Amino acid sequence: MNRRPVVAGKFYPGTPNQLASVCEAFVGNEKPKNYLSQPIGLILPHAGYVYSGKTAGLGIRRAIEFGRPRNIIILGPNHTGYGAAVSVWREGEWYVPNGSVKISTEIADEIIDGKLISDDEAAHLYEHSIEVQLPLLIHAFGEFQFAPICMMDQRLSTARYVAERIRKILEKYPDTIVVASSDFNHYDPHEITIKKDEIAIQRILANDLEGLYEDLRKYDITMCGPGPVAVVRSLFNHAELVYHTTSAEFSQDYSYTVGYVSFILW
Repeated sequence: MNRRPVVAGKFYPGTPNQLASVCEAFVGNEKPKNYLSQPIGLILPHAGYVYSGKTAGLGIRRAIEFGRPRNIIILGPNHTGYGAAVSVWREGEWYVPNGSVKISTEIADEIIDGKLISDDEAAHLYEHSIEVQLPLLIHAFGEFQFAPICMMDQRLSTARYVAERIRKILEKYPDTIVVASSDFNHYDPHEITIKKDEIAIQRILANDLEGLYEDLRKYDITMCGPGPVAVVRSLFNHAELVYHTTSAEFSQDYSYTVGYVSFILW
C-alpha cells in the first residue's frame, strides 16, 4: 500500500516548487558525496515548517557532514490514537510533493516481532510526526529507503526493546540514519518552556533515560515523543545539541509556546 501525504499544504508547502524553495532555505544545497561509514542518529522536531523548520534543518545540515544514508528509520509518536502499540508500515512507497521514498520491507521485517511491534498501517494514515521529516530528508539526501515506526506505547521499557531490535539492524546496515521525531515542551510561556526543555536536554546529553522519564513527570515537561527519543539515544554513545528554540522565535507569541530541539548522535 502506498501512502499519500496528509499534511502537505498545512505543515509544509503543498506544491513541489514552493516546497523545494523552503527545504533549500532550511537545509541548503550541499550534498554528501559518500555513503555513511557508520550509523548516526537525529532528534528533530515535527511542527509546521514555519515554526520548526529551522531547527530541523540545522540538525540535518549537521548529519550531511557524516555522509549519505542508504536507509533511514524514522520513529514518531502516535498523536491520533489509531493503530497498534508500536506500528511499522511494511511495504510500498510514501509520497510527498518533492518525491517519494520506498519502504525497506527487509528492515521493516527485522523490526516487526508480531507481538509488541506490529505490521500496521492504521497508526500512520493520519499521523504527521513521520511525514513532515521526509521532504527535508529527501532534499538533503536524495534517494534512500526507509522504515517508519509509530509509537503509541512510549514506555521506557518499550523504547529499549525497540532499540535492541534496531541495534541489530544497524550492525547489518551501517549506512543508516535513525531519526526520532519529537517536539519538546508544549504551551507554556517562552521562558518556562526553555527551562523545562533544558532539563530534558541535559538528561539526553548525559544519556540518563531513567532521569529523563522521571523529570518529564516531576516537572510536567510535555515532550510528545519521549519513546522515539529514548530509542535513538539508546543506540549511540555520543550526542551533540545542535539547536534549541521555541515557537516564539517565529510567532512572536511568548505566552504560548512549543519547544524545538535538534540533536546529532553517533
